[in-house]
Amino acid sequence: MKLDKKLDIKIFILYLMKNVGEPLEFTTICDIVIQDEFVNYFDFAMCFPELLENGQIEEIDGEPEKLYAITESGAESLESYESSLLTVIKDRALRSALRLIAFNKSGSRIKSSITERGEGYNLNCRIEDREKTVFSVDIYLSDRAYAEKMKFNFEDRAEIIYKGALSLLSGDVNFIFDE
Repeated sequence: MKLDKKLDIKIFILYLMKNVGEPLEFTTICDIVIQDEFVNYFDFAMCFPELLENGQIEEIDGEPEKLYAITESGAESLESYESSLLTVIKDRALRSALRLIAFNKSGSRIKSSITERGEGYNLNCRIEDREKTVFSVDIYLSDRAYAEKMKFNFEDRAEIIYKGALSLLSGDVNFIFDE
């Protein structure tokens, strides 16, 4: 599911910026908008300057880079049009955005890859911080589509999978049933 209408893309950008609740660098805004592939980079690159030019986003001096925040005008526009965005898109994108920001602050990164191995595929999923690998798992699968699905699920909910693995390994299985 992709957003391709300029109005939808602008509302999507404003929605994420408002709900993140803090000024962000341009690169972070770009990352949170395009990471789930609801918006492509070129559409983001066309719409963001228009939001800035129209006064719906403002530039704030920050160190070391400039920061951007939604304005009152942007919040009013969002209020008028937010219902046009599907809830499933908003929920998934906001969850991903908040996770990306938290991981950026801690220096953590989610990485995953699929490599062909004989008649099957090896899926590697890991969480790394600035200095070390925090979590890593390798799984051999015979079906490419299943490997892709597992890769997608890991990238979408890495922190929950990590907590679940820790819970299972420590014997505290209640975490799994609390979700």
